[in-house]
Amino acid sequence: MPELKDFASSVAIVVSSCDAFFDAWRPFVFFFRKHWSDCPFPRFLIVNRLRVRSNFIQPIAVGPDRDWAANMEVALKQITQPYLLYFQEDYFLNGPVNREQLASDFAYAFERDAASFCFYPRSQLERDFVPLNDRFGIVPRESDGRTRLQATLWKKEVLQSALRPGETAWNMEARASERTRDLLVLSYFQQDKIPIPYLMSAISRRLWTPEAIAMCQQAGLDLRPRFRLEHRDDPGRRRFRRGLGRIRLAVALARQANREVDLDSPHDSIA
Repeated sequence: MPELKDFASSVAIVVSSCDAFFDAWRPFVFFFRKHWSDCPFPRFLIVNRLRVRSNFIQPIAVGPDRDWAANMEVALKQITQPYLLYFQEDYFLNGPVNREQLASDFAYAFERDAASFCFYPRSQLERDFVPLNDRFGIVPRESDGRTRLQATLWKKEVLQSALRPGETAWNMEARASERTRDLLVLSYFQQDKIPIPYLMSAISRRLWTPEAIAMCQQAGLDLRPRFRLEHRDDPGRRRFRRGLGRIRLAVALARQANREVDLDSPHDSIA
């Protein structure tokens, strides 16, 4: 039976982020360590200019924030592993990783030279989706959902070739399926069988989701600096809260500019 350590030299974890979301870095690391403390893969966090202190995750500074694709392009050039396990900074692990199942999935993807393997279930199955077992299957060639930025194993060269300057992550998901039409793309379709359980997402429209706040409170973890407000259903209140959050973010970034962001201490303030 394969083990995750068998892939340690071939897979790196890349956490997509930018300095505007630095308040999510500490809870991300906290929940990752809680549920996957023995992760054998090197871990990289994409940042712009903020300085990070951590023994658990290595920052990759990409300079001024241009766009998601540009940040990712710069970061990927600094990662030597041929495969990437993609996360975003607001994907908070909320349960133990099924290491044996994940190792088996990696082995399947490697043996069949899969371009990508999404470990998050599809919202609905296309008519031509091909189940391979009771967990995952082959995404149809004509599907518009071939390129997904959930927790996904990517061949690095495929992700690099799919990037387009100026695109956001949402643009990538909406437009890039055409770029992988002739490649093998795998995806989970059963929520209760995924090997990497996580909250998707802790931040919605630049506001904390109630679920993320509850997770942190239950874990005794303060969301600091608390410039980001809570997501509410009323559109008018959301706009006001986002506007206020942008002002408070600017202040928080200015205060943090000459200080390190300590990601290894869950109880220390970072601003």
